[in-house]
Amino acid sequence: EMLAVLVLAAAAGYQLRAPVTPSGVRRSRPACMGGFEQKGLPLAPGERVSLQLKGPAETLKHLTALCRESARSSSVTGIIYDIEWLNRLELIAEGARESLDELVKLAESAQGVEVLKMAWQAPVGGYSTDFAVVTLKPKMAASLDVKGDKQCLDYYTRHLKVEAVFNRGLQVESSRPNDDLLKVVVTGDAGRLKSFVRWAQRGPPLQRADGVDVSWSPTRT
Repeated sequence: EMLAVLVLAAAAGYQLRAPVTPSGVRRSRPACMGGFEQKGLPLAPGERVSLQLKGPAETLKHLTALCRESARSSSVTGIIYDIEWLNRLELIAEGARESLDELVKLAESAQGVEVLKMAWQAPVGGYSTDFAVVTLKPKMAASLDVKGDKQCLDYYTRHLKVEAVFNRGLQVESSRPNDDLLKVVVTGDAGRLKSFVRWAQRGPPLQRADGVDVSWSPTRT
């Protein structure tokens, strides 16, 4: 059957070729996937750093203020997640490397603060220079206003359940007040919610929203 397909394709003038490696061996193309597998593609200028920090509550509060002041003065965008029940902060910042290095130095030099993890990643975009602080509880709700044209938002809508429910175990509700706005409310584990928000900012394969506004709130349960 495969031979018949190849013969028909050749008769129709199609050339079925795989990419060629430097050694001359042809190989199949890797799949392009969204969600957790969609990594490493820069979608905004500059660089991105993610820091996980642990320390006394008052020290972390003071460090938060210093980092926000530094970020605002250098037009760095980002967000700080205050994971208060664990005495931890997660700082995500995007911008010029020199400015991000200053934020890293602030964190590393803070007395009594331990840098649990630091990762340099491809920038996503979508953050504000306000550098908001979000206080997380174990269970949270995130309300997203996703803005774009009809085709883009149709594409988002088709991916919502897969990304929120099947990939992350979250609960999701959505509505379309008009063709240019998709409203999404997602609830569940705070860590998985952060992952979903990042997916929404990156967008599913081949599409990306013009803007994603996010507001956070603790769940009632």
